Amino acid sequence: MKSNVYLVKVKSDDGDKAVADKLNELVDASGVLGFIKKDDYTGIKIHFGEKDNTGHIKADWLKGLVTRLSSITENIFFTDTNVLYKESKRTNAVDHLKLAYDHGFDFHNIKVPVMISDGLWGRNYVDTEIGKKRFSKVKIASDIADCDSLLALTHITGHIMTGFAGALKNLGMGCASRRGKFEQHCGILPEFKASECVGCGLCEANCPASAIRLRTGKAKIDESKCIGCGECVVVCKTNALNAKWSETLANLQEKMVEYAFGAITAVNKRVGYINFLINITRDCDCLAKDEPKIIEDVGILASDDLVSIDAASAEILNNMQCGDIFRKEFPEIDWKVQLKYAASLGLGSLDYNLKTI
Repeated sequence: MKSNVYLVKVKSDDGDKAVADKLNELVDASGVLGFIKKDDYTGIKIHFGEKDNTGHIKADWLKGLVTRLSSITENIFFTDTNVLYKESKRTNAVDHLKLAYDHGFDFHNIKVPVMISDGLWGRNYVDTEIGKKRFSKVKIASDIADCDSLLALTHITGHIMTGFAGALKNLGMGCASRRGKFEQHCGILPEFKASECVGCGLCEANCPASAIRLRTGKAKIDESKCIGCGECVVVCKTNALNAKWSETLANLQEKMVEYAFGAITAVNKRVGYINFLINITRDCDCLAKDEPKIIEDVGILASDDLVSIDAASAEILNNMQCGDIFRKEFPEIDWKVQLKYAASLGLGSLDYNLKTI
């Protein structure tokens, strides 16, 4: 049976109020909030955008949505998780929150609190059993796992490692703790730069395998003991310990999908999806720059089917381009791996009915 995906069109010259009004129409017509129950604790999963990024979903677009959500439950909050790489302003909750506020998600403007769901340094998670090919259990950010329901707001973009970044990535990468992100991205051993090590001892104190010792004021890793958990990368506050970005791109997509499965499992499958096909850029919102869009704005999609909404998002854009826009930008990446694998895990259907509002 085909799932329904609803579309409201947005023009490139629509202002913030026009986009907000059209999102309200979409929400009302699609019934996408129907899974949320009275007094639910509902996380609104979003990417706040890196510092100086301009493509991210704008807070002012969401004010009507917030009003509609608040009429169902007052227990709503915007949320994201900390990132793994050290160069970002989103590597700890303090800087991450400041950045969210700078991008309009302060309480005065949006009337909803913001929480970084994996804690100050990204170490707070719940092991969620999934029993899949890549993982038997996954590390979902604690405050997301504690939700009754989840609404995923996703800005569609390209991506340097997955080719296409949609709701699957928003849930798979975005709901994982930093250690969970390490599991998805990395080979077994972390990369160590002795020149950056200040000898603080945090990695030694937090290594569960006792694989790290300080020697002459520097950390030293015993590779024979390392279990590849990534805890040292998470706690290191300098650039001394980093992830090795060595996972093959197809494997990475499958791992990401299994993490999305875990996030959905953690909230008892009570998730809805809204994708924004606006300001579509080659790279994701993690890039700290004003990146030009690669195609004209299309609109906003809503569905209760994760696979269908991502499939529809990609196919609408590819039909406009008369070709695969994501493969054009990243010829080496078969981005469809994530959709096919997600469908095989029962996360949704590749077949859908597109209904324009």
